[in-house]
Amino acid sequence: MTRAGSALLIVGLVFCAAPAARADLPADVCPGRYEAAAGPLAGGTEAAQPADFGAVPEACPGSDLSLRLRGELADHSGAPDFSGDIVASGTARARRRIGGRGWVSIAVDFLTYRYFDNAGLVGTGPSFGPATVGYHLVLSTAPRTTVAAYARALLPIDTASQSRTETGLELGAAARARPSRRWVVDGGLSLRERLDITGGQAHGHLEPALLAEAWFAPRPAFALFAGGSLRLEAAPDLTLTAVIPRAGLRGALRHGLWLAFLAEVPLAGSEPTQALASLFLGWAP
Repeated sequence: MTRAGSALLIVGLVFCAAPAARADLPADVCPGRYEAAAGPLAGGTEAAQPADFGAVPEACPGSDLSLRLRGELADHSGAPDFSGDIVASGTARARRRIGGRGWVSIAVDFLTYRYFDNAGLVGTGPSFGPATVGYHLVLSTAPRTTVAAYARALLPIDTASQSRTETGLELGAAARARPSRRWVVDGGLSLRERLDITGGQAHGHLEPALLAEAWFAPRPAFALFAGGSLRLEAAPDLTLTAVIPRAGLRGALRHGLWLAFLAEVPLAGSEPTQALASLFLGWAP
C-alpha cells in the first residue's frame, strides 16, 4: 500500500509540473495569474475528510501544487471509556488543467500521526494514506460568476486500516462570484457516499456538506476570508455532523509560492473535534 501510494503521489507531482492548457474564461472571475483569493482552502477534520474527500474545491481551473500540515484536537469524553486524541497530518495535493474548462486533482495523506488516550491506555502511531482523485469541469461562466461540477473517488490506500477498508464516491458543485474588485464569494455543495467494509460487511454513509465564505483582498497578493461549513449524515440516519465557522488568510511569496493559514472551531453536531488548524504552502506555475 505504501509503495502504491507513493507512486500515486509522484505521478501527481509530475503531472502537475507538466505544461498545462490555458483557461478560456473571463479574467474578471477566474484570473489566469496567481491571486490570493483563489478559492476555498480544504478544511474539515482529518477523520471525516481524508485526502480532502468531502471538501468543496475551487470553481476555477488551475495547475498548482500544495502541501498542508494540519493539527486536530478531539474530545470524546462523553463516550464510555474514551477521553480524546490528537492528530497531526500532512497532505499533498496537485491540480492540472485539461483543456480550457476542465482539470484533474489528486490528493494524498502521506503522513498521519495519532495520539489517543483510551481510558488511560495511551497509543500512538504513524500511517500513510488514503488518496483521492477527481475530475472537475466548468459548467457555466459569466464576467463575474462561474459554476463548476466535479466527481471524486476515495482510493483505499491506508496503512492505518488493518481490518477495514474505506472507499467512496463524491459528486458536487462549486461556485465563485466577484461582486467587486476586492471582494470574492465562493462555496459549494458536496455529496459523498462513503463505504466502510469491515469483516466482509459493507456499511454505506451518505454525507452532504455545504460551504460558504467571503474573501477580502486589499491587494491581489494578500487576502483574508471568513465563512463556515455544514456537514450532515443523511443515511443510514439523519445526523447533524458539524457546524464549523472558519477564518484564515493567504498571501503570495516569491517565485510562484504562496502561504496560507486556516482555523476552524466546530460549534455544534456529533463531531468530537474541538479545534483544527492548517498551514498551507503552495506553488502555482
